[in-house]
Amino acid sequence: MSKSSWVLLVGTSFSAVPILHTLQAAGWAVAVCGNHPSDPCVAQADAYYQLDYSNHEQLLALVKREGFGYLCPSCNDYAYLSAAYVANSLGLPGFDAPNNIEVIANKASFRSFAHAAGLPVPRVWQLEFERELIQYPVLVKPVDSFSGRGVTKVLSSLGLDVAIAEAQEESRSQRYVVEQFIEGSLHSHSAFIQEGKIAFDFFVDEYCQAYPYQVDCSHHPSQLPQEARGQLRALIQQMVQSLGLVDGLLHTQFMFSPDGPILIESMRRCPGDLYYHLIHLSTGQAYLQHYVAPFLGQTTRVVPSAVERFWMRHTLSQAKDSIYIGVNTQLDGWKGFKVFPLLEAGQIVKAAPFGKAAIAFIEVSSFAEMVEQTPRLADRFQGSFMSPELGMQLDAGDC
Repeated sequence: MSKSSWVLLVGTSFSAVPILHTLQAAGWAVAVCGNHPSDPCVAQADAYYQLDYSNHEQLLALVKREGFGYLCPSCNDYAYLSAAYVANSLGLPGFDAPNNIEVIANKASFRSFAHAAGLPVPRVWQLEFERELIQYPVLVKPVDSFSGRGVTKVLSSLGLDVAIAEAQEESRSQRYVVEQFIEGSLHSHSAFIQEGKIAFDFFVDEYCQAYPYQVDCSHHPSQLPQEARGQLRALIQQMVQSLGLVDGLLHTQFMFSPDGPILIESMRRCPGDLYYHLIHLSTGQAYLQHYVAPFLGQTTRVVPSAVERFWMRHTLSQAKDSIYIGVNTQLDGWKGFKVFPLLEAGQIVKAAPFGKAAIAFIEVSSFAEMVEQTPRLADRFQGSFMSPELGMQLDAGDC
């Protein structure tokens, strides 16, 4: 029996659960696919298919066989890229043309496009021609990794080859970029595109504490001045028009430097680590409903809200392997506190960017307090971890 009125959610992990619930709450029958039958989406979906969804052809064969009418990617690049491949093969809604998907998903392709379009991005050096022209420091990155994996800041030519080897190890394609290191503050911008224009958007300020290239602290609303927001919106609008992007989310990470906004990377999938929950808590906006709508062939609109609350988000992680012992922090002065555990107490947390223990959301009373506290959240949660060496010396009763 064809499932032409069903949605196939590509992904089954914790981060996909709110997307699953959003689709089901709207009345859709939802199947999920992924490699792990124990993942949290599996028991809650209307059907489950076990497969490696990063394999484009496996996913295409499943959708053809079952006749799914809609595909919705979860919060990782592999889910989005496979879903886009299948959607373009079968004419399903919500995805850009293949060449635009490559431009946005691949760091090297994005840099080339942006340079040609006159968009500000870090300079990239081609080693076969420009090794002697490199201006240090630089960042060496895999072209297709995520969460800052394989990224190294290189201060001189002596460390370049080692950094390249590390980037290649984290890249499925063995490809990397060597790019200019940008000084400035880090931010993200979620823009919802409709008919080639930004219909509504959200700015978030971001910080990296446990690992320098993975965001673990953030807050909304942003402290970016209105002039900077206008500059960034103009750049995103130029990108949308240059590429002819379809309706939907365009999420961009950027640096705000003394020269203005510098684009770092963009994506058309939902950002992870419950990013959408930060926006919903702060504004009341149904971020996930806006996200899924284009994949269902629908249009969404933002409902104006006068409410703006001051929320922070912290992904609990550590600079080295640790034992997670449970969320432990002082709540002095906090208005609201929500925790989403990713591990059980006593489990090993791999060093960032490879491990996370929990995601916490904290509400405070004022904008000034939010701005002051967010860069220090990791220090507030240090008591949630112990070193493995210390753990070996403790009896179970001591824990």
